[in-house]
Amino acid sequence: MWGHRSLTLALSALAWGCPAQPLPAPPSPSTPADRPASAPASPTTATRSALHGEIIDSHLHVDPTMLGLDTALTILDRAGVDRFVVKSAGKVGSPRYQATLAMMRVLKGRARAFANLDWRGIDAPGAVQAQVEGLRRAKADGIIGIKIFKALGLSVRDAQGALISPDDARLAPLFDACAELGLIVAWHVADPVAFFEPITPQNERYEELKMAPQWSFYGGDYPRHDALIAARDRVIARHPRTTFLLIHLANYPEKPAYVDALLDAHPNVYVDTSARVPEFGRHPAATMRAFFIKHQDRVLFGTDLISNGRGDLQLGSVSEAPPGLAEAAWFYARHWAYFETAGVDMDHPTPSQGAWKVQGVDLPREVLRKLYIDNAARLLFPPSS
Repeated sequence: MWGHRSLTLALSALAWGCPAQPLPAPPSPSTPADRPASAPASPTTATRSALHGEIIDSHLHVDPTMLGLDTALTILDRAGVDRFVVKSAGKVGSPRYQATLAMMRVLKGRARAFANLDWRGIDAPGAVQAQVEGLRRAKADGIIGIKIFKALGLSVRDAQGALISPDDARLAPLFDACAELGLIVAWHVADPVAFFEPITPQNERYEELKMAPQWSFYGGDYPRHDALIAARDRVIARHPRTTFLLIHLANYPEKPAYVDALLDAHPNVYVDTSARVPEFGRHPAATMRAFFIKHQDRVLFGTDLISNGRGDLQLGSVSEAPPGLAEAAWFYARHWAYFETAGVDMDHPTPSQGAWKVQGVDLPREVLRKLYIDNAARLLFPPSS
């Protein structure tokens, strides 16, 4: 890939509107480069996807810095991931937003990005309309959608201190504007069901919650998981012209029958697989295989890998020790093994999410191509973008 100095200068110049020298063409994923040594070969890192070099990861978080991008590209190239989508470009106009636009321009079509909303004072007069104007700017800047984080419903509060529900009527203009502009709404509502239960040894996510206790939403005035899901679903029903990409398998991988019915009921809904193979992988392989085949045009591959500005990684969740390149290779390999083999009682990609095993679904090649490539290419990389 590029030298660190040239990439840093290019990102800085583009982000801050400074004059820049003409940029060299970014390398293709197959171009050799000066990178850290490859992870040691082992049964968990040697697995290679059948579609190596073509795959789109539709759900990443990459800090738009030299080190954040360099680390991400090193991992993606080794994993055989071609294009990718950043779900955290930041608030429109912010330094992070400007730097993410610069990153997209530097990568020349390899990356797309979702912007994020500014919830501060959202119930004040004119605040929603200001966000709508921001959406218009984002569209003009080449942003493909907005990512709504779980904060809506769990931490965004009005001037009186009350939590704002995902289906608050005051937010309707945002969803209408996305329909008008052709922006996709990627939405994270709630969290794993276990995060709404007490943090005790009986909680199946106990080890994970001990490492990240701030992810517990038990008690206080937090809504229950099902209440948040129901509120989101009411918004979807009210906005049939808006395209929704419901990440983490619609935030209900514990109940694939529910996700199946949701997709049947709403043709404007897509889902992704990010950070939830450990959860839906526990269901019988035949159940999940049938799900992926039935909805083969509506499911996008994603991982939720995070590469921050210090070069630190998060692979779907927190971990006891900081993961490195070898762990990142293992992380992707476990995804390929789940989707592409009929393996029984396999390790899943994110050990901190639970000590259980998963059952491979061995998807047909044509379904894999849609999951890994075609659906994201059509939805997130349209020719006009």
